[in-house]
Amino acid sequence: MPLIFVTGASRSGTTMLARMLGEHSSVRSFNELHYFGELWDPFAKDVSEARSRLIELATTLLVRETRGLWGGRPTSDDIAWAESVVEQLPLQGATPSALFAAVARRLAADAGKTWACEQTPRNIFYAERLLELYENAYIVHIVRDPRAVLASQKNRWKLRKLGADHLPVSEMLRNRVNYHPYTMSRLWAKANEEALRLRDRPRVRVVRFEDLAAEPEAESRKLCDFLGLPYEEAVLDVPKWGSSNVAHSSAEKGVSKDVVGKWRDTISDGEALICEKATAGVMQRLGYEPEFAGRTGALRMLPSLAMYPLHMAGVVALNPGRAWIQLRALARTKSPL
Repeated sequence: MPLIFVTGASRSGTTMLARMLGEHSSVRSFNELHYFGELWDPFAKDVSEARSRLIELATTLLVRETRGLWGGRPTSDDIAWAESVVEQLPLQGATPSALFAAVARRLAADAGKTWACEQTPRNIFYAERLLELYENAYIVHIVRDPRAVLASQKNRWKLRKLGADHLPVSEMLRNRVNYHPYTMSRLWAKANEEALRLRDRPRVRVVRFEDLAAEPEAESRKLCDFLGLPYEEAVLDVPKWGSSNVAHSSAEKGVSKDVVGKWRDTISDGEALICEKATAGVMQRLGYEPEFAGRTGALRMLPSLAMYPLHMAGVVALNPGRAWIQLRALARTKSPL
């Protein structure tokens, strides 16, 4: 079964793109499963694991797909489903990578689909390894103006107010603490450096958020052609859900143009200047022109820079696990072309 990994810097439109693909009659799109790097390190040896460990992994994946990252403890039915998946694995091939493929295949088949699509943004840091592990895998990486990503990250803690009331208050607190223009900009740069390094691979495609918003049908046709899927108009019938800048709506459908350019109303000149300096040539290689980098603006950057030590202390205190996973992935990525 073909696997699609939708990747990108966080808040770049990965959820929107995965949902578009999930509207195709052949594709089952999943939630963010955070399997690679969190549940299993794909840079580790891919050797057979104990049956109990594989059942644990399969159960966690099922809970995350059906009830989200905060889905709670698994039920006996969840465990029974996981056991049935693990039983189908060959004895000599009961590895963590094979387990993920088996779970994806089962979830897709249960929905009557023949393709599986996973959308954890940071999988870009494992993309090269995923292409090695899965010969039928595709990487679809979405890029977005880093200043727009910054604006979305800044407002992310407000998602509950915009309608995402399924998110825990603790997660909103972490989102508030995690935001800093320099940290977010460097993560954006590293993710997209990796995409630029891999973009000439035959199973890798880079899509610009702004192009998709401007010409959704043309861009989605190109994407279907890349994947070898017949184009279906249904891929444009996606709910407007997941933005940090506009209210969530399951009733409204279509690729929204409303959020393009809204970053100017959300981040300060100082934050934009930090972003442009931190992302430097990467944003220009992707077609985004700086507006503030030619100015000195040291005083405008000072408030954000002064808060950086407090921001880092908060990240480590509230989210040490994710911080370590992110740092480890960053350290393993290679330099751009």
